[in-house]
Amino acid sequence: MENNADLVASSGDLTRLARDLDSMQRHLDNQVRRMDAIVDRIEAGWQGEAAKGYRALHRGAAEDAVRIRETLKVIETAVLLGRDGFTEEDLETMRQIRSIASGVDVAREARELSGEPSGASARSALRDM
Repeated sequence: MENNADLVASSGDLTRLARDLDSMQRHLDNQVRRMDAIVDRIEAGWQGEAAKGYRALHRGAAEDAVRIRETLKVIETAVLLGRDGFTEEDLETMRQIRSIASGVDVAREARELSGEPSGASARSALRDM
């Protein structure tokens, strides 16, 4: 296999790729929300362990979707930075972005995406009166 260090891609191609990656992130989020609505309808008729098991399976899929979305964000940023060639500063930016992406609370993001409560109880402003 030949190593071609001079791979050429047009700026327009890279811009379209970045746009497609952004669209895919939104599509992924929409599909998880759609799946969650279906799971809610199914779960309404189920009781006990079956409902809990199905919900856990869905939560795992939502968490996987969050991980994929975060990876797509990093790739999109890399594509946009790479349109004109990477500088040392761009490489440092990518390291920082990857560090931030790896610190994402996947479980919390999945709960928010699925419309589940965040775990913190709601506080009424009436209590302050």
